[in-house]
Amino acid sequence: MGREHIGTWERIFPCITCLIVFLFLGCATVKNSENRNCQSSVLLQGQKLISGGDFEGALIENERVMSLFTKEPPGDQALYNMGLIYAHYMNPDKDFNKSKMYFEKLIEEFPQSELAGQAQIWARLIKELSEALIKEPSEALTQESSEALTQEPSEALIKEPSIEQEYFLRSSKMLSKGDYQGSLKENKKVLSLYNTAPPVDQALFNIGLIYAHFGNPDKDYLEAIQYLEKLIQKYPESPLVEQAKIWVNVLNIIEKAKQVDIEIDKKKKELTR
Repeated sequence: MGREHIGTWERIFPCITCLIVFLFLGCATVKNSENRNCQSSVLLQGQKLISGGDFEGALIENERVMSLFTKEPPGDQALYNMGLIYAHYMNPDKDFNKSKMYFEKLIEEFPQSELAGQAQIWARLIKELSEALIKEPSEALTQESSEALTQEPSEALIKEPSIEQEYFLRSSKMLSKGDYQGSLKENKKVLSLYNTAPPVDQALFNIGLIYAHFGNPDKDYLEAIQYLEKLIQKYPESPLVEQAKIWVNVLNIIEKAKQVDIEIDKKKKELTR
């Protein structure tokens, strides 16, 4: 009898052990999933704070996420958000050097992130902006650029993925390979298909990025501004609007600084005649 009980326990014990391990791992997975959901809500709260002008509060929310996810998502999103906060035209503590630092940190620590490509474009733009401001610093440029954003828009939201996502995917692959014209065509197909309906906001943002891309031989900041402003005007509810406003401001400052340089060169030539 004793041996029968021992044999039974020998069979049951491994099952109990497996069950305990399964439950432990299951709970850990659930906890991890809940933690990620919690951090997603923190990021969303951070975005709301930025929209409401609470930049300090938004920084705190994103720093919290970044400290928890130093080497994995959504740490990349937190770094990207912090880059945006420090570049925001309405932020009284705006600091382009810090903005660039966070974008570069994202590129370095999350090279596979979907945001790494955008971060690279904006880091290069901010570098160019900083160089332009060193040459000809002017607070008026920032004010004029900010005023250019006070326009009335209309409506939009990104819908669930469908055929347009195939265009965006092809566009992204082409862009990564340096095929800027091909990438533009894919996004313009979305514009022609949907006219004034979402996901036109995403296509407009992508086109703005392509024209602002440092590697694009046909880089044109005025074209980039035109598409980003169209997004701001027509799609005020789009989650891309806040970013578009920040980058229109940055691009406007660069363009105005270039204009100042042109005027200085003209005066120099006039003086040497």
